[in-house]
Amino acid sequence: MSEEYETISEDVKELVVARLGVMPLNYKLSMGDEGTFTINELISEVNNNTRVGREVARIQLNFIKALTTGKFIETLNKK
Repeated sequence: MSEEYETISEDVKELVVARLGVMPLNYKLSMGDEGTFTINELISEVNNNTRVGREVARIQLNFIKALTTGKFIETLNKK
């Protein structure tokens, strides 16, 4: 199945929505040609399994993986 049509599992949706839910409401994220999204719009995109929602979920999961493997701190500590 192509990545374009993959769905976000309910567990991942719940995790991503929880992470987005603690961000300041005035936070906005630019997604290139897709436009700029508010937190509430991003949550809606994730819940509706849109292309933007899947990309936000992928970004969040990659960030969590980087935190748990130590790659995030390693990158921050590079000089």
